[in-house]
Amino acid sequence: MSLITHKHSFRAMNCQMSAHLISDAPQARQALHAVEKLMHQIEQEISRFLPHSDLSRLNAAAGHPYQAGKMLWDLVVEALAWAANTDGLFDPTVGRAMLAAGYDRSFELLTQAPAKEKSLSASSGAAKTSWHDIHLDPDSHTITLPPDVQLDLGGIAKGWAADRALEILQPLGPALVDAGGDLAIGAPPPTDTGWPIAVADPLRPEHDVALLKLAHVGLATSGTDHRRWRHLGQEQHHLIDPSRQKPAHTDILTSTVIAPSAVAADALALSLAIRGMHDTDIWLQKYHHIPTLLILTDGSIYQNQAFAHHVRNYFPTYQ
Repeated sequence: MSLITHKHSFRAMNCQMSAHLISDAPQARQALHAVEKLMHQIEQEISRFLPHSDLSRLNAAAGHPYQAGKMLWDLVVEALAWAANTDGLFDPTVGRAMLAAGYDRSFELLTQAPAKEKSLSASSGAAKTSWHDIHLDPDSHTITLPPDVQLDLGGIAKGWAADRALEILQPLGPALVDAGGDLAIGAPPPTDTGWPIAVADPLRPEHDVALLKLAHVGLATSGTDHRRWRHLGQEQHHLIDPSRQKPAHTDILTSTVIAPSAVAADALALSLAIRGMHDTDIWLQKYHHIPTLLILTDGSIYQNQAFAHHVRNYFPTYQ
């Protein structure tokens, strides 16, 4: 029996998603639909925009112990690990700062109408505590947030979800999950060395910068090019600088990272975008083994040798 390339596209977590599987297994289509079901379940559990989600209930219980469901517990544990790994540049405790910037509903709704003026003022978004002050009890899966902390897990939720979805598909054959641009990539197609992945040009979205061939990795792009809005007369974006509790001042338009998993790529790409090129250049000298491509606001492009290793073709840009 010849292998069949299956693709299933759907919308979840306020973005377009797709799952790809090369398999002759009779349960292939069922597995693809299981991926969609999982993505919707994750959204129902960890969206801060749904008042009855597990995350919303945790935020409402700030200051008191809250027994989290397995999904929320696993993601919070992952988020705090990446907060430590990035020296706090990825920080899940920016929920109040997101509200202060006017990000008080899903982005697709935010673009339809201005953010509500009852959103927190910018000064009230400044947290006196941080991710260090969250208490986890692994025996009871109890999470205790400080009274002034609200979690936002959007920085790694899609990557984490893509990794979980890939676990469903991998036993059946070569697979790839695209969660709104966050990729969890499994074994390569049988006739190739990797899955072809194009990196988009943020200044000319109809064009690509490079074509990659990837397998057994995660890829994520983070930046200030897409999720932008105006609030109280000021332009805002969703990358919060934890030290200021406000949208970051950065000269990096997009950062693309290849890592062992999609969630790792997510956290690293976000933290690099927040740093700005000066601090990022120092960071990359230390972690030169992490494949990274940066596109700056002036249109210039930086890539390290680890990233270039995965490139199969460059496209003409910025003529």
